[in-house]
Order: sequence, then C-alpha cells, then structure tokens
Amino acid sequence: MAGAVDDSDENELRAETAEEGGDFLSAFIIWGDLASKERDPFFFTRCGRAAQEIERWDDAEMAFAEALRVDPTFGMAMEGMGDLWATRTDKDDKESFEIAKSWFLKALQRERKARTLTFLGATYRALAEEAAAQQAFSEALQLNPDYEEALYNLAKGRKESDPANAIELLERAISIDPDYFLAHQELGTLYHRAGDLPRAEYHFRRSLEIEPWEFFSLLFLANLLSVTGRDAEAEETYRKAIQLYPEKLEGYEFFANFLDSVGKSEEASSLRQRAKSTS
Repeated sequence: MAGAVDDSDENELRAETAEEGGDFLSAFIIWGDLASKERDPFFFTRCGRAAQEIERWDDAEMAFAEALRVDPTFGMAMEGMGDLWATRTDKDDKESFEIAKSWFLKALQRERKARTLTFLGATYRALAEEAAAQQAFSEALQLNPDYEEALYNLAKGRKESDPANAIELLERAISIDPDYFLAHQELGTLYHRAGDLPRAEYHFRRSLEIEPWEFFSLLFLANLLSVTGRDAEAEETYRKAIQLYPEKLEGYEFFANFLDSVGKSEEASSLRQRAKSTS
C-alpha cells in the first residue's frame, strides 16, 4: 500500500514538473492516469486544466465533469469548468460566456474567492454587462486588496470615466507584481493620453522588457516615439511590429499613416496595397 502512495506522489511530481516546463500534453496524460486510478476530483481537475492549455476542449470538459461526478460540491472543478467555457474557441462566444457565468456563480455559492470573482467579472465584461463586472471586481478586492488581476480589471472599467483612479489602481497592481506587463501597457496608454510622455514611454518600454514581442506595446511605443519627434526610432519600431505580425492589418495602417507624416507617401501607398492583399 505504501508503494502505491509513493507511486502516486511520484507521478504527481512528474505532472507538476511537466506543467512547469510547458509540457502540458505530458501533464494531461499523467493527471489523467492519476485521476482514473485514484478517482480523485483534484486530479480530474488538474487533468482538465492541462487539456485546456493544449486546446483539447472536449477532453477538458469531460475531465471537469468527471471531477464533479466524483464530488458534485468540488468548487475547483466548477471554477475550472467556467474558465474552460470562457476561453474555449470551438463554440459560439455568447453561449460560451453565458455557460461560463453560470459555472462561476455555482462556484461562488460554494466559496467566495477573489480569483473566481475576477473570472466572473471578466465574463460579465465579455457579455457587455459592465456594471456587474465592476461589482465583481470590487468584491474581489474587498476579499483580497492585493489581488493584482482584480486591480487591473477594475482599472480597465474606469479608464474612461475616472482615468486618475484607473492610474492609481494600475500603479498598485505593478507595485504588487512589477512584471505585470498588461498593467504597464495600460499605464502607458493612460499616461500618454494625459500628456505625461516620459512616464508613458517608461511603461511601454517596461511592458516590452517583460514581453519583448508584444504587438500593441510595439505600436504604442512607435506612436509615442513619433509624437516626440524620434522618427527613425519610430520607423524601426513600426517595421519590427509588422515583420513580427504580418497578419495584423492594423499594424500596416498605423505604419502607413506614420510614413505619410514623414513624407514617404509612396511607401505608405505600397504598404496599404500589401495590407489589402493580406486581408
């Protein structure tokens, strides 16, 4: 019997190590074997999350469902099922988000958790229910004032109506997680809009230190460099963005507008034609 326990522990460690190394297929297989042998809802849930990472949506759904067959009150599986429906790409978006919402609400009946509330808030936002989203993010922060995901999401909802408060929330988020690149990116756009260009540039560059190939951070930085008269740097950054993401048509349009502004209208026209042929 002790040997079986040791085998289970060893396989659990193997699954964890596979996940940490980004090998979610191996993790899915190991968690699935553990779940089948142990009939443990935790293992089924981990199997479902690994399947979700490799976009095996039906396998993920079956794993979460099996976890709930073993234990119908297992909140982690309810949250997992909600997250699956909020992220899967093989179903109609609105229907998927409605199903996700129902699962998050079920999970919250079991336990009020900041993470689940933040997932719920993001789902409300996807369904254009912004007031409900803001309420969910606010409750998440009441439960955990240092939950950076809730701070970021609450800020996104307030950036038009109260940009100063949005900046404050985002600054709190990066004080908790200095490498939260989305928060840096959002701060860059807000500071740019407020006319504080040095701070805007700092945050765009920080976001690119964390995620060097992020498309929108490259575009935002290129635009700022153009505004501040550093045309050569701006052009280099625009070129980098469209070289990395030739399928993203907005990059062509932003770059073409910049080229027009510096007197390179012929190249701008050529770039727009290239975009048409790409679309």
